[in-house]
Amino acid sequence: MSWLQRLYQTYELASQNEEIQAQESSLMPYYHVNQNVQIIVTINDKGDFVNVEVCRDGNGKVKSSYLVIPATNDSANRTSGAVAHPLSDKLQYVGKDFHEYSDGSKKDLYPLYEQELSTWCQSEYAHPKAQAVLNYVQKGTLVQDLLEANVLIADPDDTSKLAYPEQASDYPDSLLSSLNKNKGVFDQGAAFIAWRVTATELGKQAEHGVPETWRDESLFESWQQFYATLDSTDGFCYITGKDSPLASKHPNRILRSATNAKLISANDLDSFTFLGRFTDNKKSIEAHGLQGANISAVVTEKAHAALSWLLSRQGREDAGQAVVAWAISGKETPQPTQEIDEDEPFNVEEVVESADLEEEETNSFAMSEDEEFDEIDDESEYSEIDETTVNEKPSNNLTHSNNLGQTFATHLNNTMQGYRQQLDAHDQISIITLDAATPGRMAVTYYHETMPNDYIDALACWYQQFSWYATYKDSDTNERKLTIKAPIPKLIAQVAYGSRLSDALKKQVVSQVLPCIVEGEARRFPWQLVDLCIKRACNPLALEHWEWEQALGVACALYRGYHLRQSDHKKRSYTVALQTDYNSRDYLYGRLLAVAEDIESLALYIAGEKRNTTAQRYMQQFANRPFTTWRNIELALKPYENRLKSNRAGYLANMQDLLDQIMNRFDVEDFNNDSALSGEFLLGYHSQKMQIKLDKQQAKKAREDKKHLEEINKTA
Repeated sequence: MSWLQRLYQTYELASQNEEIQAQESSLMPYYHVNQNVQIIVTINDKGDFVNVEVCRDGNGKVKSSYLVIPATNDSANRTSGAVAHPLSDKLQYVGKDFHEYSDGSKKDLYPLYEQELSTWCQSEYAHPKAQAVLNYVQKGTLVQDLLEANVLIADPDDTSKLAYPEQASDYPDSLLSSLNKNKGVFDQGAAFIAWRVTATELGKQAEHGVPETWRDESLFESWQQFYATLDSTDGFCYITGKDSPLASKHPNRILRSATNAKLISANDLDSFTFLGRFTDNKKSIEAHGLQGANISAVVTEKAHAALSWLLSRQGREDAGQAVVAWAISGKETPQPTQEIDEDEPFNVEEVVESADLEEEETNSFAMSEDEEFDEIDDESEYSEIDETTVNEKPSNNLTHSNNLGQTFATHLNNTMQGYRQQLDAHDQISIITLDAATPGRMAVTYYHETMPNDYIDALACWYQQFSWYATYKDSDTNERKLTIKAPIPKLIAQVAYGSRLSDALKKQVVSQVLPCIVEGEARRFPWQLVDLCIKRACNPLALEHWEWEQALGVACALYRGYHLRQSDHKKRSYTVALQTDYNSRDYLYGRLLAVAEDIESLALYIAGEKRNTTAQRYMQQFANRPFTTWRNIELALKPYENRLKSNRAGYLANMQDLLDQIMNRFDVEDFNNDSALSGEFLLGYHSQKMQIKLDKQQAKKAREDKKHLEEINKTA
């Protein structure tokens, strides 16, 4: 019940906040629903027809408008049954003369609509706009007026009847473009009607208010006050702690992907229904309400309205599963399933370029001018870097390696501090996950409450511990750039089970990962997902290159975060930047593989060959038997090294020297051990690969700066 109470409190606070109500996605009034509307009819306050228009988008194309209309519990939850909305509804409900113009195959539904609207207009809570609509529809000229305005389409063979076209293309730019077929034809009676009521006297326009009924707050309040009196069963509300009219039905239309799914529902008492310890029957419910949990009608309406508003405003919904985090005050809150740096991503290349560079002789891959070559083709391993700096001896004490982790931590802290300042320190944060298992049923699969500082700390912990190299598309240049970030649950699911995974698996992964994000170090990451991602990252031949790069980054992120959340005696600390002083067997073997791959990639590029390297082809085998496989890779590398001796001698010397440095860090017994490698070798492999790439970019930038300075000096 706590989630209902928090949603009710959110509605109460948000409805009083003028800034929130002024936003485009404002809080929807309770006892109302959003509805796709196709036709807007304008009448005056005396009930006379003025004009009519078909709903269109900003480009003038026929398209339904999503508007707010009053609704009852029955009409809001109607499926195939005949139940009328009280004000706006389909043409077959609101048109008194519709039955005369139809083919007569359906029941006349106008009496249901007139009864609902008349009951409202005859009460003490009647509204002038509702009365004007009633006066107009009772004249029975709606369908005739729409036909004369060319909004509805008459049957070509009998103009006294409505047409039932089979193809919308036969009537371009017509109402049919926004309707769905029913039994192979377009039924114009399914077109939804909304009302606009104008004032006839100029002096009463201000008093009349806005003509659009879907924007008139006085009309909303009138319907809310009237409908609250219809449920006569009073009882104790478990949310407010007061006696009030209890809800007999609860709203749906919470998720857009499952509009009929309800969080709270009750089966009828006539058929077989499991009631457990309860002995409810119709008489007892009418007299005392439900024996289980009684919730007042107003509370459930407000809570569901708040939840629907939060999901549309800041939640994430996919395949019937929705996740949203919100503050009770209604302030916007960072979402656990989104990337926090979407607006200002951490750019690794900018960090490298802004570092203080050494002189050219200490740069890791400087090269002489006569050894330059053109930019590499996109299909090559070198596609993302301009390979112009590959010759001098690499430095073991690289500037960006020392600054990368610290700079990322500062960037993350600044981002989190911005979120922290948006929330009040005493504001309540709630996180809820909803899952619609069937079209009519929905459940709360996860719920967590926390304080703002604890929530922000948990997010920061996730993004720090599970961060690794990744790429993003620059919105200005449309180029792929290198960043450091933590993977979102959806991406983890795709890497673990493949891009064609089922919705059920995707939901399962989100349910497993979400608690690890919002509860901080208190939750350990499931090893099963880590293991699946490692296995996919070790098989590059089964994936597209970009897909494998993505899987590699996710596998490294999860392996790193998994070990950072272990108990003290099992905890391992890895950095994103290359750890040149780390002598673990698995880590060193990964570094060897990265260097061998880089050597062969350059040799293949020079020869104009486009194919996978030996390191990539043997990667899966290398993970299982590293010592035996490394010998095969090393032997296969000899022809490529010979190819590089003639035109890339400096680069080759650097790489061979780097291989020797890595080999010298091995313990002899560890190197000869042919047992399978753990996921740690992927960390060494990817870190070494990124280190080489960033070194080349760093050295290239230094060389360009030097040339630019020389040109300035010559000009001077």
